[in-house]
Amino acid sequence: MPGAAARRGPHSITQFEHQNLWHRVTVADDGGEVADALRLLVASAEHELEPSRTQRYDVAAATGGWALSEEGDAWGFEATAAGAAEAIAARSRERALELAALKGWVRIHGALVDLGGKRILLAGPPGAGKTALALGLALRGGELQGDESVLLRKGEALAVPAPLRLGEGRVAAPALATARAHLRADGFSLLDPARDLGLSWRLRAAPVDHVVVLDPRPGRPVCVPSTPAETLSELAARLADTALPKAVAVRALVGALERARCHLLAAADGGAMEVAIAALSC
Repeated sequence: MPGAAARRGPHSITQFEHQNLWHRVTVADDGGEVADALRLLVASAEHELEPSRTQRYDVAAATGGWALSEEGDAWGFEATAAGAAEAIAARSRERALELAALKGWVRIHGALVDLGGKRILLAGPPGAGKTALALGLALRGGELQGDESVLLRKGEALAVPAPLRLGEGRVAAPALATARAHLRADGFSLLDPARDLGLSWRLRAAPVDHVVVLDPRPGRPVCVPSTPAETLSELAARLADTALPKAVAVRALVGALERARCHLLAAADGGAMEVAIAALSC
């Protein structure tokens, strides 16, 4: 959920709040610089998940940087406001994913887009172009759900909200100018689909209609049919670290494929790949 507006207290404490999946996150920042930096790292995606936990972080200005604590316990020190914000964002995300696992959700690395009333799960090895392709489909009228992590449970998929992380060479042309304005020192841009690009970004849990595995080897940009067994193997390779037993994780993958059609798409020009996937929604 979008972060709440900063509120300056009598001791220059900025209170920043947002919801990360089932976690309500509150940050009390002495001075407000960390909260300002954190606001750029928090996804503005809307959803209807009811919070079942609260995470509280405190940021105290100190000599040489900022001291960080979680639930009253000290756990870190960062020299810069940006570093402190990234540390809190990472810690908050880790806690949210732990809670998702406790709720029975299995996480894979992938992208999720709703296009023409169909839910499309994009999977493939790192560098296959999932983020750029998902963004391109969103700019063609699709509803972007997420580009990095997808949760699976009981046949449904739910994206983990996070800003898009794009290398400059993989940004769809309509978003190029905005991406360059957000270019970081590491050569990547963090783009919030709603805040930065004006796209609709509302998360929902729903069954998957198509699973498209991206093959990084160049070829014809056509979605050719794939077997559930081949697709299951690819999804299993994209499983994120989980405390759940392997059998539970595999059942979640099988459940996601129960009603989905499976495809293989070779790497090609981004526009051609978008056209090939758009044809699936017809």
